[in-house]
Amino acid sequence: MRNVILFLAAFLVGACTSRQPATDESPKIQQVEKSLVSPVRIEGDSLWTIESRMAHYGVPGVSIAVIADGKIAWSKGYGVMNKERKEPVTTGTLFQAGSISKPVAAYAALRLVHEGKIDPEGDVNQYLVSWKLPDNEFTQKQKVTLNQLLSHSGGVTVHGFPGYPPGVPVPTLVQVLNGEAPANTPPIRVDKLPGEGFRYSGGGYCIMQQMLIDIEAKSFPEIMQEKVLGPLQMTSSTYEQPLPADRLPLAATGYIPDGTMTQGERHTYPEMAAAGLWTTAEDLARFAIDVQQAYRGQSEKVLEKEAVAMLTPYHSENTGLGMRVDKHGEDIYFGHGGWDEGFSSDMIAHRDKGYGVVVLTNSNHPPFIDELIRAVALTYQWSNYVPSYTPLSMTPEDGQKIVGRYRYDSDGVSTVFAKDGKVYYQYTDGELMELFKVSDSTFARRERTALIQIMKNPGDDKLYLVFRQGTNPPTFDRPRMAEGEKVPFECFLAGDYARAKAEYQSFVKAHPEDQFINERAINGRGYDLLSGGKIKEAKAMFAINMELYPKSANVYDSYAEACMKNGDKDEAIKYYRKSLAMNSDNPRAKKNLESLIGK
Repeated sequence: MRNVILFLAAFLVGACTSRQPATDESPKIQQVEKSLVSPVRIEGDSLWTIESRMAHYGVPGVSIAVIADGKIAWSKGYGVMNKERKEPVTTGTLFQAGSISKPVAAYAALRLVHEGKIDPEGDVNQYLVSWKLPDNEFTQKQKVTLNQLLSHSGGVTVHGFPGYPPGVPVPTLVQVLNGEAPANTPPIRVDKLPGEGFRYSGGGYCIMQQMLIDIEAKSFPEIMQEKVLGPLQMTSSTYEQPLPADRLPLAATGYIPDGTMTQGERHTYPEMAAAGLWTTAEDLARFAIDVQQAYRGQSEKVLEKEAVAMLTPYHSENTGLGMRVDKHGEDIYFGHGGWDEGFSSDMIAHRDKGYGVVVLTNSNHPPFIDELIRAVALTYQWSNYVPSYTPLSMTPEDGQKIVGRYRYDSDGVSTVFAKDGKVYYQYTDGELMELFKVSDSTFARRERTALIQIMKNPGDDKLYLVFRQGTNPPTFDRPRMAEGEKVPFECFLAGDYARAKAEYQSFVKAHPEDQFINERAINGRGYDLLSGGKIKEAKAMFAINMELYPKSANVYDSYAEACMKNGDKDEAIKYYRKSLAMNSDNPRAKKNLESLIGK
């Protein structure tokens, strides 16, 4: 890591090119480059430079395109597209857009709706020819529709896709849909009632991809070129997977969070609509601008006012058709983030005011992207985007009034405590966040936009911790806890696994429907520990989950994974076999078991 930081510090300034921005944009470019900031700006805090934050995170390269007054104001590249070859990022460098592929693909699907080829509320199976979505108890009650696929409300499985490195077989789309070898993800199916609610599903976009192929009788890259990329003059963009040889010299190399190169430099994604777009920041800015213009009735290149549907919440208040829709005060922003192996990105634009930004990187460090977006927002004075506060002085007495432990949920605790003359907030075992007083009972944190209030509930006169976001009324559901009171996870963190197990068992028996202590939540605790390098602790958490949910194949699979990472080969084999005996439809478990047996 030290070598990466030294290299970036020496190289970044010279390794950037720009799109020949207008002369009056140069001061703003310089301002953006030195205004990276945390989610909340506390008056008096220093700002970061783009070079220092790239070095901090280990981001090799970034491409940015800024939208102002309904047009691309400027674009610029920083750093390198390949650390070994030291090739600089330019505005023509191609990046994998990850899930930003989805809104661009959704634009094409809505174009077919505009052409009368798809009823967006009709059964998707009437358009599928090469493959059919299997019927089951859920689809018999409610058929899956295009609008549900685009808004992640169709009850469809498979969240995302890892892609395929060079040298391994790449499945067809139908094999991906069926979860058949060589696909490395499970079958894409419906396992909850369509229309019941939001659940992110890249699998739904694979179904949409097959719909468009069957309707148009063309390859998906051809459809996207004809319906979206061509009309919007996104001349550098393609959904071709793998990337054609003549474009490879322009393609960035991906790097995973630890700084090592993505296997084979970049992965192939047959799941094109979900994750397969290669593009530039400028091209995605053209897309965002057209959505803005179509929404206002000023463009008919792809859609007319149908763009309204993309920017209108559908089942989830933050999700339109293919687009994230966020409300900041009275301002509406839309966009989408992206993550492929070794590539992260984000696109965000104001619905009405003609500004926005696209950021593409060849590493998996979304916090850096967020910081850079906020630098643009501050420089161009985006409305209601970066909260800023001037802190009030806080006396020791002020701090003592609010310190304590507050129940966050069934298995989480919010702790407020004073240390070295400052007051801090911490969720269970999470990061420490300094609290800044901004009114008599209200406190801000750099790391989160929600304000914290410590206040009495008029109903019972007890002290509560209240999170305040926007103008929503306070909810008194996080009371100060009595001395000695603990949630089960605190017992676990203290190393008292026997008490933790007993507490979990007692709670699950009394509250089987609780969303914070159930199989999924406890498994999530285990994976948080596993990703944090606490393998033995993760193994212990998964062991508790096995006792709580002995009929679940998933808990044995998770325990086996922890055993494998801990070097417990025989135990891993035993529990992978047990998991597969209960559910043989698990390609990843099969692959891990084969690798263990073969060792």
